[in-house]
Amino acid sequence: MAKRISVINFKGGVGKTTLAFQFATGLVRYHKPNKVLLVDMDHQSSLSIVCLGAKNWEKAVVNAQTTTEIIRPFIKNSAIPGSEIIIPNPMNISNYSNLSLVPASLQLDDVEIELTSSHHGNAIQSEWGKRTLVCEWIEKSGVDEEYDYIIFDCPPATKLVSQNAIAASHGYIIPVIPEAVMERGAPHLHDMVKSGIDVRLKALATMGDARKMHVPDTELVGLVITKITTHSGHSGYTDDHTQHLGSLKRTWGQNLISPYIKQGTGVSQSLSQGLPVYDMSGTQNVGGQGFPSTFRQLTAELKKRIDAL
Repeated sequence: MAKRISVINFKGGVGKTTLAFQFATGLVRYHKPNKVLLVDMDHQSSLSIVCLGAKNWEKAVVNAQTTTEIIRPFIKNSAIPGSEIIIPNPMNISNYSNLSLVPASLQLDDVEIELTSSHHGNAIQSEWGKRTLVCEWIEKSGVDEEYDYIIFDCPPATKLVSQNAIAASHGYIIPVIPEAVMERGAPHLHDMVKSGIDVRLKALATMGDARKMHVPDTELVGLVITKITTHSGHSGYTDDHTQHLGSLKRTWGQNLISPYIKQGTGVSQSLSQGLPVYDMSGTQNVGGQGFPSTFRQLTAELKKRIDAL
């Protein structure tokens, strides 16, 4: 059975897609023979375009190989798809042949709006059904037996699409930038998952169709510090980030995962080329800034925590 993990934060621009991509590629490259399935739940499709390139992503959308097809059947009252929406080895690189992807599409946002107003049967069954479509797809497609890890890259919101990912996930990772908004936002998100989404899903589960892929209590894997800014020409972090990092440490303790990902153009450079940082160790902006080592260490730490769930 796969360990299923959501990468989530209600705030955009915190590095969710970067973390999901580097973590998944780190798992298949350095922890062989693990097989990993990336599931893009964000209609912006950034992860999909990084993995496939723009042209192949457009082709996948035309061929209906996207997460939209998991959500749409509830609206159309049609059959849920199988594993045919999965694209194996999306980057076509031998080091990552054990990585697969279900891309997203821009239409996913429109479909989510339609999902909100769609109903089948009684109200409780309907609310349960529209929040467990991903659980149903995993069960019916058999992918849980095919992969060691399934990683959901969630949109910057906790609406129905994100709730579908949480319903199917054993754990979740929160990427955070050490800023004041994250000091308030991360506890709110943690409480929302534990006391909001999970509680409501468990209540609905008592009266809905059985979903064996539903995880009643989705555990926090930890917070990952992203885009932390270092002093130019000096050791240590900027005063503002140092202050908020200290506050996050006091609040989260062992749930704050190291190493931290510092701000740098090398990460975005690797994404723009559709390559993990591990394949750009010879460049100054990536290897020279230590990003391959940072993400490899972070991957090992996340794996250890996820395996313990």
